Amino acid sequence: MSNARNLASFLGTGTKVPSSNMPSGTVLKVQTNPITAFGKTDLTTSYADVAGTEQSFTRAVSNSKILVCWNLKLTTFQNVFIKMNRKIGSGSYAVVNAGATGTDGGRTSQGGVLGTFYNTTSVNAMGYGIHAYQYTFLDEAGEGLTDTTDAITYKITVAAPNTTSDFFLNISGYDGNNYNYTTESSVTFMEIAG
Repeated sequence: MSNARNLASFLGTGTKVPSSNMPSGTVLKVQTNPITAFGKTDLTTSYADVAGTEQSFTRAVSNSKILVCWNLKLTTFQNVFIKMNRKIGSGSYAVVNAGATGTDGGRTSQGGVLGTFYNTTSVNAMGYGIHAYQYTFLDEAGEGLTDTTDAITYKITVAAPNTTSDFFLNISGYDGNNYNYTTESSVTFMEIAG
């Protein structure tokens, strides 16, 4: 007798196992949210929200982990720093996936970035095209995630070391009639039993 039939015999027809009884590591829920907003964000040294990236997820179990998978279609001009932020329920946003701080080889880390880009290529070079980047982050208690079934909201913010940098989401960085194609980004949330 197969394992599936053994499980069916054990559970009985139509029986559901509650999410709270699932073994650690089980994927409890998957949700993909499209990000269709597109355009350029003119940057400063202060972090600004990227339109369309504020996305929410509600867990089935209060103490589960959340695998956050950003599929961002972007390009930049000059230096751009990207951060991921989280808000639990009606609380305030805080940076998550902060990374390390310290010094290595004369370079000092400021921490807190999801990614950093530096693009100074000419307008006809590949640098101004739309590129797909995958950022995956496991959000859990050790990262500041608390036990709750309130909505958990994530968003992307961007900044630069100057006022001449730009960030482009879902559109090319070259402003010309033949090049202004748009695409769609997304974020996928996977709830994992703890």
